Amino acid sequence: MSNLNRIILIGTVQAKPETRFAADSGMSVSKFTLAVARPPRQDGQVEYDNIPVVTFGRTADYTASSVQAASTIIVEGKIQTNTTETNGVKQWTTEVNAGLIRVLGAGQTPAQAVSPPPSMDTPPETAGNPFAETTEDDVPF
Repeated sequence: MSNLNRIILIGTVQAKPETRFAADSGMSVSKFTLAVARPPRQDGQVEYDNIPVVTFGRTADYTASSVQAASTIIVEGKIQTNTTETNGVKQWTTEVNAGLIRVLGAGQTPAQAVSPPPSMDTPPETAGNPFAETTEDDVPF
């Protein structure tokens, strides 16, 4: 069995990313928090998850130069967990290790950025389904 660790998020950057350079390698490292909306509750209220994101190397350089507080961005990466121990107490942290960051342009909504192309002629329910027009009389058992 194969494993897959991939995540795509669209959200709003909470504060200007902090960028530093790793002491041992000199590689750029940027960190920021992304607010991602949950589906609305029954009463219409929307809650947000604040997700820590980290980028490295060229992606961190791009993040430092192009991402601002309140920017709406698309993040693609993987989930990473880390443990630290302080005074005998283990603490777990979870963050997104982003390999791709895309800032959405002014006036462009997340739905416009990720919607399927308008040239899709066949509805998704029947696209590529060889049994889409099959009836019970066509089935031999």
